Amino acid sequence: MRRWWVLLGLLVVAVAVTAVVATRGPSLDPGGEQGVVVGVVDGDTVDVAGVGRVRVIGVDTPERGECGYEEASRAVADLVLGETVTLVPGARDDTDRYGRLLRYLQVGDTDVGLALLDSGLAVARYDSRDGYGEHPREDAYVRADARAAPVCDERGAS
Repeated sequence: MRRWWVLLGLLVVAVAVTAVVATRGPSLDPGGEQGVVVGVVDGDTVDVAGVGRVRVIGVDTPERGECGYEEASRAVADLVLGETVTLVPGARDDTDRYGRLLRYLQVGDTDVGLALLDSGLAVARYDSRDGYGEHPREDAYVRADARAAPVCDERGAS
């Protein structure tokens, strides 16, 4: 009988730990290649020394000439330009059709894609809803996108 109580206790602890971990959001995997960001192309693409051009997984920011382009590009530059970042794999494919490496971009404990979504400077995109395959942080990115107020309205005005 004592063995059943021990097993029940272990099960309760396992459920509690799982609940705590699930509420903390996506894990910032410490693994991945590191490099220094030497250029910002736009809000979702950077150049990393020794690595090349990197496209952030799961987000889309405005293109040059679109509302929010300057703000998104500046936000990414402020976060990562000249900083050592960690490039964490997670997309179905390793590179996109333009040859850019697809990676989550982290600086310290900050998930750059999630920061852009939280600030309304990006939308969650290029994921299983678009036919690109699910990525590990997709649920958190979609939730962040849904709760953030966009910098630009649907007409493209800020």
